[in-house]
Amino acid sequence: MEELEKSKEISSGSGLIPQFNPQIKEDRLVAFLDIMGFKDMVARNFSTIEGKLSDLATFISQKIREDEGYQYLIFSDSIIIYVSANKENAFHSLLEKVGGIVEKSISLGLPIKGAIAKGECTVCMGIKPFFFGQPIIDAYTLEESVVLYGVVLHNTVEELAEKELVKSKLVFDYKVPLKGGASKHYILSWFAVNMEDNVENLNTIRKTVSDSPRRYIDNTMDSIDFYKTLK
Repeated sequence: MEELEKSKEISSGSGLIPQFNPQIKEDRLVAFLDIMGFKDMVARNFSTIEGKLSDLATFISQKIREDEGYQYLIFSDSIIIYVSANKENAFHSLLEKVGGIVEKSISLGLPIKGAIAKGECTVCMGIKPFFFGQPIIDAYTLEESVVLYGVVLHNTVEELAEKELVKSKLVFDYKVPLKGGASKHYILSWFAVNMEDNVENLNTIRKTVSDSPRRYIDNTMDSIDFYKTLK
């Protein structure tokens, strides 16, 4: 029920659903990202968080270009990115862009996690945006379950992930900590290029949290340590 309500919230846009246009329905890759601890950060220091979110939004607008076939939406603490699954090198391109967004967010002190899924999806960008489809729900549901900072890949993109694994180190297979227990999924190696800086940024966030949020940091560090063992 919670997933359904979230889907309704996403798809309703400004409240009025436009007439359905079959031309906006196609197979898409969907990345759903969520900034962690958002409500608490806003309550503690609104002006600082507002500035950081503005910096992140500017970065995303430069990273995600609509003329390259991408569409995205930022609302509150969530970011949704769409691209046609039929676009050449779409999966590899999306991984690079999402990895850059996660890295930027962490550098700003905004812990973030997410998931990527694939499937038939309706997207209508305009005055009254409309989003609907199973991959949105799949990405959101998986993201909700993840207990680390980073991006986990849904089973709908596993075949693409396996092909990506052969030609790059953007993904790796890992026993991901989930709220219901750990299980193996492909995960995005967003930290790999600037590992020293990213670890330092994670440690900076770690000093500001305790209890459950610190567990997210520790789990992320464990995934980085595992990645270092891979050849």
